[in-house]
Amino acid sequence: MRRRLLYILFLVLAVPIGAVEVPCGTWIELRATAVEDWHFVHWNDGDTSAVRRVEVLGNVQYTAYYAPNCEDPVLPVVALYDWLIMLDIKTINAAGYHFGENNVSWYRVKGAPDSFQEDATGDDEPMGTGFYLTIDQSFLGTGDYYAAVDMSANPSGELCGSILRSEIVHYASTTPAAVPPVLEPTVVCPNESQRILRLNPHAPTTVTVYDIAGHRLQTLSADGVERMSLQAEGVAGCYHVVVQNGDQRTVLRYIVIK
Repeated sequence: MRRRLLYILFLVLAVPIGAVEVPCGTWIELRATAVEDWHFVHWNDGDTSAVRRVEVLGNVQYTAYYAPNCEDPVLPVVALYDWLIMLDIKTINAAGYHFGENNVSWYRVKGAPDSFQEDATGDDEPMGTGFYLTIDQSFLGTGDYYAAVDMSANPSGELCGSILRSEIVHYASTTPAAVPPVLEPTVVCPNESQRILRLNPHAPTTVTVYDIAGHRLQTLSADGVERMSLQAEGVAGCYHVVVQNGDQRTVLRYIVIK
């Protein structure tokens, strides 16, 4: 990200420009003056006070660092449905920003949100392009999402390396509840192959099979999968399949016929 620098050198009780000489031991005031579309961040010695007094004890240079005002997410997002979010195009256009669908990229936050000063998207996971982002209706894809918009063709596109970022939207798997796993088929012949579908790939899965009397017959485990294969028992009867997928526990059943 580009930064604007203001070089400040020793001028008593005034807004300084350039370099001046003052007696050793003099106290001076340094003032970081506001700049249009930019805001003061810190001085080169780490001080974050826009106005400060320093004692001159030797030759020294003070530099004020500025960052563009779009450092923080500025583009609003609206949720049309529980599983669909989009940029608030009407509000954004009214603020003077215009762009096409191909200029919008959606991301899912990985870990902590990245600082906009360092990288607009960092190591976040790309989710697609366009004004809309469709989130898995089963809420398997819950998390934090935002849009990054390429503003290079916009009159205001010179800020932020031509990228503006939307606010971050959080989706939690509270309502509606996640769609439970299913077993297919449920009426099988001995040793026939079956499938367990709709698993959450972001959670570990353990599958345990019991007979009608409650005896454990087999246990399977997997990580990062949306489906698992299961071989039906070789003896006719009714069987229970307990699927532990993350925090979700589901009991399924199947019948083996002769």
